[in-house]
Amino acid sequence: MRNRINIKTKHRLSIRRRYAISTLRSSSRRATSSLHGVAAMSAGVAIVAHINTQLFWRPWLELYDRRRAPCEVPAVLEALGADILSVVAHYAGPRAFARLACTCRAFNAFVSRAETIWRTFCFEAFAHREEPRETAKTCAERFGGSYRYMWKLRLRLRTDGIYCSRNTYIKPGTKTPTDSVPVHLVCYYRYFRFLPGRGSAFLCKTSPKTIRHEGKLFKDLALAAKDGGTLHGCYSIDGENRVHCEVLRINATSTTSTHFFTRLRETKPGASNRLDVVKICLVDDEEPVPIPSEENWIEIDDEEHMYRRTLGVVPADAYDGSSAVRNSNRGLNTLVFVPWEEINTHELNKGVDELDYYITG
Repeated sequence: MRNRINIKTKHRLSIRRRYAISTLRSSSRRATSSLHGVAAMSAGVAIVAHINTQLFWRPWLELYDRRRAPCEVPAVLEALGADILSVVAHYAGPRAFARLACTCRAFNAFVSRAETIWRTFCFEAFAHREEPRETAKTCAERFGGSYRYMWKLRLRLRTDGIYCSRNTYIKPGTKTPTDSVPVHLVCYYRYFRFLPGRGSAFLCKTSPKTIRHEGKLFKDLALAAKDGGTLHGCYSIDGENRVHCEVLRINATSTTSTHFFTRLRETKPGASNRLDVVKICLVDDEEPVPIPSEENWIEIDDEEHMYRRTLGVVPADAYDGSSAVRNSNRGLNTLVFVPWEEINTHELNKGVDELDYYITG
């Protein structure tokens, strides 16, 4: 009886093993067929992708899904110390040092973190208005201790070039047989150069020559000192953007001072590239200077009013040569800053045949 039970048990176990083995074989066959199907499908997709690539390939598609490589420190930063780099940046100037950030990410990070170099630039740029400790205090209170942000956001008088304004007016001419009412377009320029340091000195000149010729004169202080048309004066800053320039002319019988009241502004952060002329007046001897009112400073923001002023059609006091105080209604166009490296290629070098009216922006 026991033997019969053992035989039946063994027979059942053998049947189960056979069933398990057949199930495994069928599963493996299905898996193999599915793998072949996936491989065939992948091959088909690859062929279609290759055809699409050949037919619809565009160069910019290769720029998609690219990962930036880790930032490597340039060898020049590792070889040179911080002191040497500071000296090199000082001789290059803030404009060239800021452009260094556009070369690569490593130099961009270096320029952004070089607070010591930016501190030197800020101390030199604002030396005409305050002591270094006042500059450091202003940086801590208004710019969070970042000298780079201070250089970018705070207005300053630039000394790495000259401010130039292009002024035009129409002058009636002499009648001829061909022209019954002839007119002439007169064009002249006014130049300001602010000298670096704490002396608050500047040079100015009114000339019919373009910036290509007068820029060389202003760049060389020895030549400017010998030139009779170049005037030397001093300036002061009221607040952050109001600049008062004064030039003294000594004659045999009297002393005349010319006062330029201007407003400093910028067209982009860190530029400080515009000087809006609010008022020009000539004062003889010890007469009081007519300081512009708050209304005059506000009118400078009116674009239509500025356009009329540049054309000389604004209401003004009648010019009286015998008066001790005379206000000028000409030459009130905005001064544009031009760096030294652009004086030969700037658009202000164009004549009236190419540029009849210049919009400063």
